[in-house]
Amino acid sequence: MVILLLGGTTEGRTAARLLSAAGWPVLLSVATPYGAALAGEDFTGRVVVGRRDAAALAALIREQEVRLVVDATHPFATEARRHSKEAARLCGIPYLRYTRPVAPLPADPRIVACADFAAAAQEAVARGPVVFLTTGSKTLPFFLAAARAAGCRVVARVLPEREVIAACREAGLLPRDIVALQGPLSVELNVALFSAFGATVVVTKESGTVGGQDAKIEAALNLGIPVVVVRRPPEPPGTVFTVEELLRRVTEILGRGTNR
Repeated sequence: MVILLLGGTTEGRTAARLLSAAGWPVLLSVATPYGAALAGEDFTGRVVVGRRDAAALAALIREQEVRLVVDATHPFATEARRHSKEAARLCGIPYLRYTRPVAPLPADPRIVACADFAAAAQEAVARGPVVFLTTGSKTLPFFLAAARAAGCRVVARVLPEREVIAACREAGLLPRDIVALQGPLSVELNVALFSAFGATVVVTKESGTVGGQDAKIEAALNLGIPVVVVRRPPEPPGTVFTVEELLRRVTEILGRGTNR
């Protein structure tokens, strides 16, 4: 039997390695070649690359005789989550969501939590004129539209990938407004970046400690800069948040048979 594990996240790669070490055949699915390269650093099993909708995932499940889908995609990857859950339903196999735990926000009046990116954009530009954005290139349209209307500058820290930089340029960001650097970053490096660009507000996702949430917030507050945090989408019932619980649930679902 095969477990299809979706996600190039840190916890996804760790889960793939530990499940494999426990004797479960794992097929790890990642979105990009870079994700595959990262996976290869600590996982020696099979890896498939590419973004797949529900139908394509269902075809992969049938082809590989998958018995369980473990969804370890990013907390904000709601579309990927929807596709993986639907693919498992189409194939009549169990679906298990595994993700990083929520990191509580500090009790500080300078932290503003928002339900979505549109609300976060309005809160950010109200604290301009320099918005330091760390929520990824896909969220740029929300913030650039609000910033232009308010006369604010947006500085975006994004992945140093060719297509990501191209998306930033196509959206209208100038090279001087792009920080191409993979996180998570230390508190000290965040402080240096926020200071260098004259940030008056920092925007981040509620992406957990693994995603660098704590370090960004600490750095901003150390500088006296307000932080706008986009709350993570709700997780489905039955989600597991530790690798120990994941291993236990996988054993419950698939049993301890010798056909592992």
